[in-house]
Amino acid sequence: MRLEDRPAIEVQLACSGCRGEVALALPGAGEAARCGRCGRETRARVTEAMRERRVVDECPVCGCEDLYVQKDFNRKIGLAIVVAGAALAPFTPYYSSLFAAAAIDFLLYLVLPSCTVCYSCKSVIRGNEKNPAHAAFDIHVHERYRRTGSEGGPSDAG
Repeated sequence: MRLEDRPAIEVQLACSGCRGEVALALPGAGEAARCGRCGRETRARVTEAMRERRVVDECPVCGCEDLYVQKDFNRKIGLAIVVAGAALAPFTPYYSSLFAAAAIDFLLYLVLPSCTVCYSCKSVIRGNEKNPAHAAFDIHVHERYRRTGSEGGPSDAG
């Protein structure tokens, strides 16, 4: 499939006005979106790497370069699978429902795509090519951003 035939990169973010969910499609006409709840417009920064190679090198919302990769899976559903396996465990031979839950989790891990997440503004980016500079979630990087309590980046003290 040619690069231009692929669907747009999708960015899911929280509105800076009301914290409602806003979705952007990049690149192209979707570089700005209006919040359905409060009407505030959010613009995205599209870099050359995003436009030409579909590689996210910085957050299109806040410009942060600290991004991580995770599986694109609803955590509530994952928790429901584990809870169901644990609840059924006493009623299944050798607690086999726990093994079934683990097998389901593993299969989902194999088939689900990855998404990129911004440490600073928590925007979720889907449909992009994997950037080798972005690794899995790192609690140390997260703590630097959490301590600041802002979207401006890590503090100098961390």
